[in-house]
Amino acid sequence: MKKIHRFIGAWPLGLGTLRIDDGALAHQLRTVLKLEAGETILIGDGSGREAQCRILRYDHDAVIVEGMSLGQNANELPGHTTLYCAVLKADHFELAAQKATEVGISEIVPIITARTVKLSLRRERVEKVVREAAEQAGRGLIPAVRDAIPLDHALTEASRNDVNFLFDPSGAPFAGAAKNVRRAGIWIGPEGGWDERELERAGELGMRTVSLGSLVFRAETAVIVATYLVANSLKS
Repeated sequence: MKKIHRFIGAWPLGLGTLRIDDGALAHQLRTVLKLEAGETILIGDGSGREAQCRILRYDHDAVIVEGMSLGQNANELPGHTTLYCAVLKADHFELAAQKATEVGISEIVPIITARTVKLSLRRERVEKVVREAAEQAGRGLIPAVRDAIPLDHALTEASRNDVNFLFDPSGAPFAGAAKNVRRAGIWIGPEGGWDERELERAGELGMRTVSLGSLVFRAETAVIVATYLVANSLKS
């Protein structure tokens, strides 16, 4: 069975003939993927709604499609998870954001901690990586990517979550979220880990310090494992 490519953007959805004025999308369809008239694609609007469409033709920087059916994406996990992750060196943060998106994260908040080495982040680049990861994973929603903020600022919004899991090797093994949890924060430190004051502050705020077992993971690996475990333990 031939793969049906999925694309998410702020595009109109409907039945019948639709014109999508998006040069980047038209280029990807025509030049990169070499999709021809008559082939089928899935178009999502980023809110969970999607349409199965047939390509009719290309018109310069636009693609003309025929909307054949409308529906709601059924692949999203229940609950809402926010990843608070320290900005990582090189392109490791992009990798972490990509994989967290693939396994179901709802929102991504880059944070600056005491031991964070890299202080700048190309948000537009991360957003592009996240959108492509959401498309590849078959999701209907694109996780929001926030600007990088100091840890103290991030901690002030921790109370909006039903529970916050701060991952550190010193914690007890993660055993899942409680049955009544709908919103969870996932906190991952930098390459050098959290400092003692940050761990103490988290405890004062009622955050749960947990670990991923006896092995010590790289930060980007911890993001993938922690996001998967937490997101799949929540209820709708």
